[in-house]
Amino acid sequence: MRILADGRDDRPPQPLLHFPTPPPPGPPFGPLHAVGAPPRSAAPVAGPPPSVARPAPAPPPRHQFLVTLVDSDPLVWRRLAVPGTTTLARLHRVLQAVLGWTDSHLHRFVVGDTGYGDPELLVDDSPAASTRQATLGRVAPNVGAALWYEYDFGDGWRHLIVVERLLHTEPGAKGAICLAGDGACPPEDCGGIGGDAALPATPRRGRGEGYRELLAWRGGPCDPGACAPAATNRALRRLR
Repeated sequence: MRILADGRDDRPPQPLLHFPTPPPPGPPFGPLHAVGAPPRSAAPVAGPPPSVARPAPAPPPRHQFLVTLVDSDPLVWRRLAVPGTTTLARLHRVLQAVLGWTDSHLHRFVVGDTGYGDPELLVDDSPAASTRQATLGRVAPNVGAALWYEYDFGDGWRHLIVVERLLHTEPGAKGAICLAGDGACPPEDCGGIGGDAALPATPRRGRGEGYRELLAWRGGPCDPGACAPAATNRALRRLR
């Protein structure tokens, strides 16, 4: 290398190294993912919950109960199966049909110290609770539960109802069913158990006018042992 007169050396000029200004920092890149796959940090997409088939609710059980006419001889009784959802108002109509009464008088149910009657026929000394609201399943929910059914307060017909069994109800089954029974109900307005006992089942010749009047109350000769469940169930199916 030589030094020239102007103080410069004789080396060839070196090229200048130029470094461009780096770009400003951008958002950091996340981890790599397969094409079409969501990022691992992404929340799962919410969807409708899987449908679960729920079993249909079981129908309410039927109450199998025995109803007897107190002090009747021979005993008048019926065995019925009635849905527990039956109101006492409808149970009244069922009992009238199966026992053969004509629904010509007042009635009431008594459960413990509580009486139930028709709200349209309540008087001062009648029960305060309505038969249209109370159901058999509520007032007599268990096997062995008992209630009284009183019909015609003048003659004083008293019936004892006792729950014997709770039966599983088949889907679609409706209404009351008479399972068995024996004895015919006494005639209306005969004076009660004592008056009915004075009437023989079969009319005899030579009776007076009083006998014929009593026999008219009975509606003709009556077989005290008569009970036809098939005919009774036809009458029950006609109830509304």
